[in-house]
Amino acid sequence: MGVEGEDETAISMLSDNTARLTSAVSSLPELLEKKRLIDMHTNIATALLEHIKSRKLDVYFETEEKLMSKAVHDNLMEIINDPDAGTPEDKLRLFLIALICGPTMNDSQIDQYCIALQAANCDVAAVQYISRWKSYTKMTAAPSQYGGGGTKTVNMFSKLMSHGSQFLMEGVKNLVIKKHNLPATRIVDALMEMKTMQEVEDFRYFDPKLLRGDSAIPRNKTAFQEAYVFVVGGGNYIEYQNLVDYAKGKSTTAPRRVVYGCSDLSSASQFLKQLSRLGSEM
Repeated sequence: MGVEGEDETAISMLSDNTARLTSAVSSLPELLEKKRLIDMHTNIATALLEHIKSRKLDVYFETEEKLMSKAVHDNLMEIINDPDAGTPEDKLRLFLIALICGPTMNDSQIDQYCIALQAANCDVAAVQYISRWKSYTKMTAAPSQYGGGGTKTVNMFSKLMSHGSQFLMEGVKNLVIKKHNLPATRIVDALMEMKTMQEVEDFRYFDPKLLRGDSAIPRNKTAFQEAYVFVVGGGNYIEYQNLVDYAKGKSTTAPRRVVYGCSDLSSASQFLKQLSRLGSEM
């Protein structure tokens, strides 16, 4: 190494370099593991983005947000007729959201959409059932009912945008999620916080500490910290996650615990199959 004699400076440099090399070699497995994890997450994010691009899920998401806010569905037919925009299931689900939450459609408009859906290989039996159900219930969804809890905005790929390559995001229109409180979450919040809302006026209040004969049970004045939510019928993952996010958001002021249950936990595909079966049995 060119070290001769007892040159203390050269020996010190050699010892220092050796220590650094030893440290780098010893930390190599940890660095390789970190690189493996980063590569894995990058590959997953890239695969998700490619899936979003191929099905144009960002366009679907933006359209659904507008429909739930009672906006005009001017590009709904264009999406249904586009052979490259999603799967038949995506098109059917989008139209059902438009039928339930969007502006009111007459029978002629529904028939036109059904023709377009059938041309896109969609089973319109679900549309028949939802149309009949809506005519019975006369359900209306005001914009305030959907957007009441939307105060926080989260970009699901913000880190990928800032640290990754820009070309990955090319072709993706909108990946920003606005957090909203769904109906079940709004009801739970009103009951736990003892709020006065029309949605909870018909709920019964029982206090096991009071006598059974008491007809007028006084309401508890303090907020509840624990709740058990059970849906009689089909539940879903988004409703569950919305309640989890609600409980976490409230934990900054006071710890909250919400347990969610349902008769049947259905995915989006399973729910569409149930609607189609109900429509075919009409």
